[in-house]
Amino acid sequence: MARLHHVNPARALARAASAALLAAWLLAPGPALAHEGSGEIEWSQFQGGPGHPGTILDAPTPPYRERWRFQPPSGGLSGAVLTGDLAVAVGRDAVYGVELGSGELAFQIPRRGGPLSTPALAKVGERLVLLYLEGPPSAAGGSPSPSPAAEAEGSRVSELVAVDLADRSELWRASLGATSRSGVSVAEGLAYVGDDLGGVSAFSVATGEPVWTAEAVGRVDAPPAVADGRVYVAARDLEQPRTQVLALDARSGERRWTFSPSGGAVVISGLSAGDGAVVLGSGDQLVRGLAAEDGSLRWHALALNLFSPASAPAYQPGNVYIADAAGGLYRLNPADGGVDWDHQTNALIVHSSPVVVGPYVVVGLGDGRLAAFEATSGDLVYASAPSPGPLGPLALSHQLLVAPTGGSRPALVAYEHDPAGALVRVASPTIPVPTRLVGWFALAAAIVGVAILVPFRLVAPRFGPAFTRDEEPVEAEP
Repeated sequence: MARLHHVNPARALARAASAALLAAWLLAPGPALAHEGSGEIEWSQFQGGPGHPGTILDAPTPPYRERWRFQPPSGGLSGAVLTGDLAVAVGRDAVYGVELGSGELAFQIPRRGGPLSTPALAKVGERLVLLYLEGPPSAAGGSPSPSPAAEAEGSRVSELVAVDLADRSELWRASLGATSRSGVSVAEGLAYVGDDLGGVSAFSVATGEPVWTAEAVGRVDAPPAVADGRVYVAARDLEQPRTQVLALDARSGERRWTFSPSGGAVVISGLSAGDGAVVLGSGDQLVRGLAAEDGSLRWHALALNLFSPASAPAYQPGNVYIADAAGGLYRLNPADGGVDWDHQTNALIVHSSPVVVGPYVVVGLGDGRLAAFEATSGDLVYASAPSPGPLGPLALSHQLLVAPTGGSRPALVAYEHDPAGALVRVASPTIPVPTRLVGWFALAAAIVGVAILVPFRLVAPRFGPAFTRDEEPVEAEP
C-alpha cells in the first residue's frame, strides 16, 4: 500500500525553486561539470565537483546491470574520475586508465605506493591534467624508487603529482609535509590537499608552485570542499580526541573560521558545501548545517549512528542526502535541517557517499550491493547482488556509474542502465505501516490467546467447578 505524505505548500514551492537553481548551478561553466566535446571532464574529483555536490545531469537511472569489471594486478583501487572515454583510478603500484566503453586497460603510470585516494582532473588551457597523491612507499616490494625530493624527507611524506593525460608525461610533483590520504580537490586553477599531521596546502595546477599552507587540528581524511571562495577542511585529532571544520580563504589560505562539534565527536564525515552552507556528519550522531560566512550553526538533525570519515553528503539546493556508518540514509531540508525521510539499510556505509541520479539517490553498501532509493519517498527501488567486498566512492557519467569494490578480488566496476530490469519498492524497516501494525498486533494477540487458553482448557477438568450446584459456599465463622 502506498504511503501518504503530507506536503507543505511553502516547502513544495521552495523545492521547485531549488530545482531551477540546481539546473542553473550544474549548467554553469567550470571544470567540474563540463560536458562539451568528446574528451571533456564528466566527474572531475571526489563527489563530482569542488563543493562535492554528488550529482551531474543525465546519469543512467536504475535498474542497473554490470557492464564491465577491471581488476588490477595487485592491491585495491581508489574512487575514479571520468572523462568522455576514460575512467582513471589510483592503485597501490600504478595509476590505471580504463576505457569507459569496454573496461580494457588503456594505460598505467607507475606509482610509489602510499594510501589510496581519489585523484582529480583539471583543464590548463587545452591540456587535461591528472593530479594524484603517491607515497610514502609501502612495505610491499615492487614500488618505484622514491623521487629525490621524497628521499630528502626520508621517504616518509607523500607527493602531489601532475600528469598530462594525453601522453602521461609528468608535468611536476610537489612534496607535502607528511603522509596524505585526503585525495585532491581542484577549483579555479588550484589543487588542494590535506595530510595526516593537519597540514592543508594549495598548489598551482599549471606549475606545481605552492600557493599557501595552513594548519588544521589533526588528520585530514577527505578531500577539502571548495565553494563560495573558501576551502573547507574536516580534520580530527586522534590523541585528544576532537574534530574540527576549518574554513580558509581559497586564494590566500587565510583562516576565516573554525567549528568544533561537541565533546565526544571523535570522528567527522567529509564535507559538502555550496549555496552558502557547509554540511557534515559527526561522531555525536548529529548532521549539522553551518553558515559558510562565519561557521555559525544553522541547524542540526539527529541520526541513528555516527558517520564515516570516508563518506560525505550529497548537497544541492533544496536537499541534503547523507549516510551514517551503520547504513542509515537520510534526506534533509538544508533550510532548517528537517528530516524528510530515512531508510535503514542494515548494511554498513563506510567507503561510499550518496549520489543523486535524476529522481533517485544511489549509494554503495558494505556488502557490495549498489542500492538506489526514490528521492521523494526514500523507498528502496533497486539493489544489485552482493559482492565479496564493500563498494567505494561512486563516479557518474552520462552512460555509466563506476565504483571500486574491495574484498579478496578488488576491482573497478561499471554499471549501466538495464532496460530489461524491474524496479521494486521496499520501505525502510523503521517506518511504521498502520495496516501491517494492526495485522501483527492481531497475530500477536492470537498467539498469546492460544498460549493461555489451550493449557487452561487441558487442566481445567482436573479441578472441576469451584462449587457444585447443590452446595453453597460456607462462610468461615468469626
